[in-house]
Amino acid sequence: MDEKKSKKIKILVLIGITCVIWGFITMFISSVKKDQKEMNSRMDTIVKSYNNFSKKMEEFNTMRDQLHTEFLDKVYYDTLETQDAEFKNKLKSYEELVSKISLSTKNNLRKYCTDDIYYSSSDVNSKCAAYKQGYEEMVNYFVDDINSYNNNLQQYNAWLDSENKQDSIHLENYETKKKYIDYNKDGQYSGREETK
Repeated sequence: MDEKKSKKIKILVLIGITCVIWGFITMFISSVKKDQKEMNSRMDTIVKSYNNFSKKMEEFNTMRDQLHTEFLDKVYYDTLETQDAEFKNKLKSYEELVSKISLSTKNNLRKYCTDDIYYSSSDVNSKCAAYKQGYEEMVNYFVDDINSYNNNLQQYNAWLDSENKQDSIHLENYETKKKYIDYNKDGQYSGREETK
């Protein structure tokens, strides 16, 4: 009788150990599948979000080209005072577009395209790299353009002083809190003009 009980106990113990091991294996496989599903979802989000980002970057580039054509690349001192308010409104719209693009990427590209994550898809990795580069250039182009406009205003104000034009007012700089960034952390500020 003891031998039969002993065999039953050994069999029950073996079955128990097998069940525990099987449970761990099942949990591990389930966890891997869940992680894979999450990664696939992230990669889909990155691809869709990058396509939207690309369209918004086209809008940014179009607006930037217009601003350069209209007033950033040429300054006429005789009309600058009367057009300054209009130019600043256009720069404000320009800044709002930069902020809107930045905000639209916060919960997708900025969240999922971090330095410590590499995806199994080379297409997704290249889209993340392109996003980081494009985002950095966008912000730095904007800051450059504001600096360029403010530099034009400072030259205009200096010209007023040199010409002793006391009937004209000195123009105020366009103020922004945006600064140059190295978003992709490569040690360079892509899109930033070399200081002259």
